[in-house]
Amino acid sequence: MMPRRSDPTAGFALPLTIFVLTLVTIMLAAVMVQVQADRRIAQSSGDIVEALVIAQAGLERYMGHYDSSSTRPPDGDSLRINLTGGYADVVAQVVRRPADTTAGMLYIVRSRGRVIKPTQGADPQAVRLVAQFAVWQSATMDVLGALTAVNDFACSSCGGTYLLIGHDQCGVMSSVPGLRTPNGPTSNAVPPYIDPATLEGPSASTFASEAFIGIDWAAVIGGSFVPDYTSLVNTSSWASYLLPNNTTLTDVSGTGLLVVDGDASFEGSYFDWRGAVIVGGFVEFEADTTRVQGVMVTGIEQQIMSPPSTGRWGETGTHVEVTYNSCYVRNAFTSLAGLTPVPGGWMDNWASY
Repeated sequence: MMPRRSDPTAGFALPLTIFVLTLVTIMLAAVMVQVQADRRIAQSSGDIVEALVIAQAGLERYMGHYDSSSTRPPDGDSLRINLTGGYADVVAQVVRRPADTTAGMLYIVRSRGRVIKPTQGADPQAVRLVAQFAVWQSATMDVLGALTAVNDFACSSCGGTYLLIGHDQCGVMSSVPGLRTPNGPTSNAVPPYIDPATLEGPSASTFASEAFIGIDWAAVIGGSFVPDYTSLVNTSSWASYLLPNNTTLTDVSGTGLLVVDGDASFEGSYFDWRGAVIVGGFVEFEADTTRVQGVMVTGIEQQIMSPPSTGRWGETGTHVEVTYNSCYVRNAFTSLAGLTPVPGGWMDNWASY
């Protein structure tokens, strides 16, 4: 019987299999570690983005909290705002304080957003800080008369009825002139019924100035005044409107602050407005009935260009009525009060600066 020859490869299969399995296991473990790391990075990135959203939402909620408010926030004012997925701590600090007034006060409003996941404990999973420079804007207007006409009024064939009342219809024992002009109605004007009487002067150039009339027309039409609307929509909401160029208003009624960049012509059956009407150029009262309850100002564009034409009273059959009402004036400017963001004044990760 021949002896069995030994196989030199015998016994290597099992160690080789174990080695391969070990190598595959290590590779799989490495892949799992990498996947888990990538998952954590992606989750952390998502949490950071969510923290940014919460911080920005808290900032906007805080700004909205003081929107249309007559009381400015105190220096160091803070507010915690709870939101879905976390909360934002907002702090407002004064960085520029005018010497003689609270108007125009500059704030830095910081919002720190924190992401909270109840399943992972009470500690924030991500934090983000944003900041916004904002100016406190007061809602006021110097009322010189129920109808203040920088450019006067006149007509050649007046035959309507006119009623200009400066006694406050808000229940306050105060009054302003029914008509305020630099020179009084021009010689060919039919004086309307005015109570109290017309108060004239100073000169037209001084009268039109920002210092006297209290309105910076260049700033208004240059972008500093940001209206709610640039057309007459939602006119019962005490909103603000800026109508560009010359405008014809036919059968219009509404409430709020109405600003017309150019000339304004009231036509049709009626123009009925509660609040404040400010017209850069001249006004034509051609509607059957024109009624403004609050205050009306015309001709202010004289601040930046040649004087506009003289305003025109309506002809026979028209009725013009302007009555001072401080409550309606206050309501008209309410939407402009509050913290106004400074353009280009938003910053991310404020703490890193």
